[in-house]
Amino acid sequence: MSATTPSTPSIPLWSSPGGNGREPLIRLEGIHKWFGNLHVLKGIDAQLMPGEVLVLIGPSGSGKSTLLRCTNLLEEPTLGHVWFEGRDITDIRTDLNEVRTRIGIVFQAFNLFPHKTALQNITLALEKVLKVDAKEARDRAMEQLARVGLAEKADSYPGQLSGGQQQRVAIARALAMKPKLMLFDEVTSALDPELVGEVLAVMRQLAEEGMTMMVVTHEMGFAREVGNRMLFMADGIVMEEGDPREMFRNPQHERTKKFLSQIL
Repeated sequence: MSATTPSTPSIPLWSSPGGNGREPLIRLEGIHKWFGNLHVLKGIDAQLMPGEVLVLIGPSGSGKSTLLRCTNLLEEPTLGHVWFEGRDITDIRTDLNEVRTRIGIVFQAFNLFPHKTALQNITLALEKVLKVDAKEARDRAMEQLARVGLAEKADSYPGQLSGGQQQRVAIARALAMKPKLMLFDEVTSALDPELVGEVLAVMRQLAEEGMTMMVVTHEMGFAREVGNRMLFMADGIVMEEGDPREMFRNPQHERTKKFLSQIL
């Protein structure tokens, strides 16, 4: 991939892999990222169709989380373009705060306000960012708490919840904004093993409901069973891409084979 900035039409009309003319919800073009002299991403091209679950796997330091954060410009690409709903959101004129209301992100850390209840953690952004009135904010928050199986914990504080429950509140908070895309950055890696399943079950349900998702994970069972497509990253590039089940069964790149043999 050349390190030059690609030329960009004003409204791209990309075709899906199936050739049906649908436009990707998100498209990453020639994404490079340097941190000082460290070249973390080296010309990544990727796209995500509506309703698709894209899973990113690879060793630590491969650039997975950086790529995910570049998707909503929490990390700004040094070179390259990010297209969301047909708009180049790397354009300096883009209102990123408005864009981020439609791209939910959930991190390894729960990032809940400890002095606010589960319900208040969700309604806060609805009222302050989207300017939703208090009743609608509460209704939307309760709907999403029920969706993640925590309606009965609405008045509980984070310190009264398990790690898995806190992560599910964080997911509910993102969903309450009614995003078009959900980004998950190793959301189970800080959880005790017995709590991982309840969070993955929520993510699996979202996938079944048609939510478009990009997931950085070390949970290989989830990647294989829920992912529509998988990228294996190493050294800042995509080494291999394909159907997760086929990649697990018959990886083509030696680096992929080595990684999966160590993980599985």
